[in-house]
Order: sequence, then structure tokens, then C-alpha cells
Amino acid sequence: MLKHDILSLLETLGQPHLAVGLDLLDEEKQRAFFQQLQSFDLSLRKRQSDTLAQGQQTPLPAFSPLENYAHAGNTEDNKRGETLIAQGKAGCIILAGGQGTRLGSSGPKGKVAVSPIKGKSLFQLFAERTKRASERAGRPLPLAIMTSPLNDQETRQFFEENAFFGLSSTQVSFFVQPVLPFCDDEGNWLLEEAGKLAVGPDGNGHIFSALMESGLWDTWCAQGIESISVIPIDNPLADPFDAEMIGFQERMHADVVIKTVPRLSAHEKMGVIVQIGERIGVVEYTELSADDANATTDDGSFKYPLANANLFCFHADFVTRALRSHLPLHLARKTARHFESTVPIWKFETFIFDLLHNAQSAHVLLCPRASTYAPLKNAEGDKSLTTVHAALSAFDHSIFKDLSGTALPQRSFELDPAFYYPTCELKQQWQGRELPDLDYIEP
Repeated sequence: MLKHDILSLLETLGQPHLAVGLDLLDEEKQRAFFQQLQSFDLSLRKRQSDTLAQGQQTPLPAFSPLENYAHAGNTEDNKRGETLIAQGKAGCIILAGGQGTRLGSSGPKGKVAVSPIKGKSLFQLFAERTKRASERAGRPLPLAIMTSPLNDQETRQFFEENAFFGLSSTQVSFFVQPVLPFCDDEGNWLLEEAGKLAVGPDGNGHIFSALMESGLWDTWCAQGIESISVIPIDNPLADPFDAEMIGFQERMHADVVIKTVPRLSAHEKMGVIVQIGERIGVVEYTELSADDANATTDDGSFKYPLANANLFCFHADFVTRALRSHLPLHLARKTARHFESTVPIWKFETFIFDLLHNAQSAHVLLCPRASTYAPLKNAEGDKSLTTVHAALSAFDHSIFKDLSGTALPQRSFELDPAFYYPTCELKQQWQGRELPDLDYIEP
């Protein structure tokens, strides 16, 4: 009976080829396969097929350079944000649904060790920053981690094994993003193995529907959370509780604040922030024409100078509007396991920046790249551990120099995250002090 139901569903979905090996599966695996198939429907298949057929031919809306944006460094916004954080009105979500396959590691990318001296993982860095930001605020600040079915269990276990890196277990929440089937060049779904669809995380566009379904959104609303920062796991310079961005959002009454950095290269794999009619939008680098990517102004600077670093701050009032969004699918060429082989596939993703279409008030904050963006993307070369170590070391040098006002020797050291969220006492303690002869500096 179960086998008949599976075959019938595969016929309805137009995917009878997925029955390969079905007879070899026991009832438990057949049931799991049936449940997996029931997660998707014919309308999804049509959307995927249409997206694949259109490919890069889908016309982009007319866009122009964004001219109205703010520059970071407003001390009043910073003070305003610190007050809001201390009042318990801020929370942070880390996008952490992917694996570290491009880095040559297995398991969640957040487990990768990145700090130059202590070898702290990405998860540990963000947890410790949340702890220190909480100490300065005088209250526990909520941190949520969006995982995927591919890494959820291992992520939770990692936090439990490490005692949540000093945070209370009630301070850290986890919720799971959806997955979508991969497709071949003809738009057909594939099997990872008999009785198991090849799937991957569906991007970050459905972050708020996943948050809502988890029940965490109701909890945060009850706690009075108004500003929700969203940061990617692979950028160790991302600030989970950026007081200036939160204060800027409050001052501008913004649905969304986008934290951007200057573009460095026409070939860098970063989208650009643009003006689309009366709204702010993002054009992904895979969809940006070579002419637009290379376009410059009379002084030689980029015509589109603002790179999307995937750093956002959303107001709680915007979240309910975001839930009504119908987000387009974006294509990415990847590889995936198919039985005993690795084959090229098409991955379909939704992107968080497409939510901007629903924002009545979006504002952009341009920040220094050196203190904002140093992602870990590759095993070697650009955006690898080598460049991340250098960026983190330079950032710590800058933080300590600004705090102490003293000249620093050119040697490697690492700061405890308390220096990133200094209290008045810590500022007084370190003003005028020279760098201790230590590799790791604690308050």
C-alpha cells in the first residue's frame, strides 16, 4: 500500500524516475521517502521549471545608482542604540544553514575555527560577543540561529557540548529553514540515494516565516523585541548587536536598515545595492551584467559603489508584512551527491533582500569595510582563513589603539570580545595603557 502511494505521488509530480531502488527499501525508509515527497508539490516543480527555462533571461527591473545613504560614525545614533539594547528591544538572528564544504570541512560552517590566536569557532565568536554585549546592556540579549535540516542537530549538539559558550541555554534559540529539491538541466528532481531526494537549504528569504513557525517570534514579541539584526555566520566581523545601526533605524523610523560596504572589484561575488523606482533593492552579482558591474563614473569610481554584505536590521512591525511576500527563485550552479557520484545540479534559493520590495522605509548605512566585512568563503586565496586572520588581527589592533590611545607593536594578538562592547569602567581601565606582553588580552 505504501509503495503504491509513493508511485502514485511520483506520477502526480511527474517524477516517476525517482522510484529507482524503491523495492530495496524497508518500510521505515519508504515512509520517510513518502513524507519527504509530500513536503513538495506540483506548483513548486512548475516554479522551478519556469525559473530554469528563463535562466538569466529574466529581465531585471530598471535600476539606477543609489545616491541617498548615510555614513557610519554617528555617535548620537550609537548612544541611542545602546539605550534601546539596554531596554531589551534588540535581538539577533544568525544565518547558519550551510555546511563548510567549500572550506574542505564537514559539518556546520559555524564550527570552523577562525580566530588567529585562540582558534575560536565562528559560533564561539558570536556567542561570546553576545555575552559581552549582554553584560554591557545589563540584561541577557536574545540570540537565534537559523539552521537547516542538514546541520540542525549537529549545531545544537555543538552548543550543548560547549555549555553555550557562556550564554544561558534559554538565551540561545534555534529554528530550521526549509529545503528545496535540486534539479538537473531538464528540471527534474534527483535522488541522493534510493528513497532520498537530493535537497539543499532554500536560501534566507523565508527567514521570518520559519521564525514564526518555530514559535520564537511570539516569544520575542512578548519580550518587546523591536529591532532584529540579521547576520551571516561566515562573516566574523559582523556585529550581532550594532548599537549605531539600531539607533539609526530608530531615528529614521525605518522598516529596514541595510549595512553596506564599498565595492572593491567588479569581479567580487557581491550583489550591489541600487535604487529601483522609489525603493531600495539589491541586484545579485550573478544577475548583474558585465557592463553594469564594470561601469564607472567620470572620476573612475564605480557607478554602483555599494556592495551587499548581507547585514540587515529589521523592525518588528515589518515582519508581518514580510510574511506576505511572494519571493522569486534564484538559480545557482552547484554540485551534489547522486548515488555514488557527484553531479552538477541547479540549486534554487530565495534571498532576504527580496523582502525589501515590501519595505515602506528602507535606509542604507555605509560602513568601513575593515571593521565590517571579512567573510570566510574559500579554502584558500581570497576570503579564506588567511585573509580572515589578517582582518581580525587588524580589527583588534584598531580597537585597542582607539581604546588605549597608545602606539602598538606590530605583532599578533587577540582581544576578548569585552573590548568590542566596552563599559565605562573598561574604558577608564585601559586608557593610556600599553599593550600587555600577551597573545590574548582579557579585561
